[in-house]
Amino acid sequence: MPSIQVFAKPPVAGKVKTRLIANLGAPVAADIYRFCLDYTLNLVRQSGLDYQVWLSEDSSDRIFQHEAYRLQRGADLGSRMLRAISSQLAQQEAGVAKVILIGSDCLDMTTDHFLQANETLCDHDIALMPTLDGGFALIACRKIEPQLFTDVEWGSSRVFEQTLDNAQTLDYRVSILESVRDIDTLQDVYHYAELKSLANVV
Repeated sequence: MPSIQVFAKPPVAGKVKTRLIANLGAPVAADIYRFCLDYTLNLVRQSGLDYQVWLSEDSSDRIFQHEAYRLQRGADLGSRMLRAISSQLAQQEAGVAKVILIGSDCLDMTTDHFLQANETLCDHDIALMPTLDGGFALIACRKIEPQLFTDVEWGSSRVFEQTLDNAQTLDYRVSILESVRDIDTLQDVYHYAELKSLANVV
């Protein structure tokens, strides 16, 4: 079974969900991120799979009190993901190694997505779960090379497209999972507020 790598940030006001700050204020934006982070951590715990949390910086926040987290290292998001995925693949048995890496702001994600990603890696090299804004919420790998994340415009609406192009250039067998919504904009917040997911946060 795959291991799950969770990329996260400490839920510090002013440092997370910055695109929401102008409309909602830094404290509410941080509360929204904390809600998403708590959801994600509970999800991976419930999955029963081995997992590792990777933080953007050190934190003493209580939400991480039971996590032996590691720090992300690298010049950009691509190099940080490459390091995390490569390190986990190297620790697993050759030929059966599988790693799933996820972010921490997707309330659409379920444990079924982990099972689906694991299953699709039986006959694919990677699996990508696109987000509606052009990024991806999950990447699952049996192997990885630095070129997969080369020249990707992180934070743009072309992240999924450019990563997929790189994978095809590498002749990777790619599985594309169903698209999901993550939380980056006010529209995303309203969407989940209507579904009651964020009703007590905003």
